[in-house]
Formats: sequence, structure tokens, C-alpha cells
Amino acid sequence: MAVDLEQELKRTTELRGFRFGLHDFVAQVKGADALKKHNDATEANYLKKGTLDRKTKELAIVVACVALKDSAAHLRCHMHAAQNAGATPEEMLELIEIVGRWTDSVARINGLEAWRAAYRPDVPAIDRVVELK
Repeated sequence: MAVDLEQELKRTTELRGFRFGLHDFVAQVKGADALKKHNDATEANYLKKGTLDRKTKELAIVVACVALKDSAAHLRCHMHAAQNAGATPEEMLELIEIVGRWTDSVARINGLEAWRAAYRPDVPAIDRVVELK
């Protein structure tokens, strides 16, 4: 039976609490079957019931993404999922500070920019040129 693309995209958001550009890319380039396979793996691994609750899993993912200097957009998705699972913006900011001090300043700045974009968009972007002389 053929996989319905729109239904699988909807399932993507329902499973995670967000949909990232990669999910649409997989759907458009590799097809609905590939997205279904990706969603099935996510459901079986990342979302399966275990010792860790969803909040802890998402906070761990935020830590990993900050340490790996992941994109601010992808970080925001997992910050959103962590907040939906009960994490506070203050907890995530503290995590970013800790991870940034144990990794390097680039990772810290990247994490802080993702946090700013998610929770304080009124504050000017960190990742910008303020002045050149």
C-alpha cells in the first residue's frame, strides 16, 4: 500500500512536536516511503518508553546539539520539544552555559543564539556584525 505523503508529514509533526526542513527534504527527494521509514525509526528509538522521560531525552539532545555546533534552527526545534515536555527556558540556558564552557566558545555562542531566537527574539541577534572599523 502506498504511503500518503501529507499524512506522513502530519505524522512527523505529531510524533516530535515539530517538523524540520530535513523532514520535508526527505519527503520530497526520497519520497513518502523514506519519510515513513525515518518516522518509524524515530518512534522505535527516540520516542520509545524507557527509563528516561521525554524532558530528559530532549535536554540531552539539546546538550549534544550545542556541543556539536548544530544549526540554531535545529536547536530551536529540540528546545521547543524540551519545553513542551516540561523544561524551562532557564534550564536550557543553564545547560548551554555549562556545555559551552566544557566545549568551546563557538558552541556556546551558537547555543545562546538559538536560545535567544526561541525565547528572547526582542534581543538583537548574537550572530551579527555590530561594527567594523
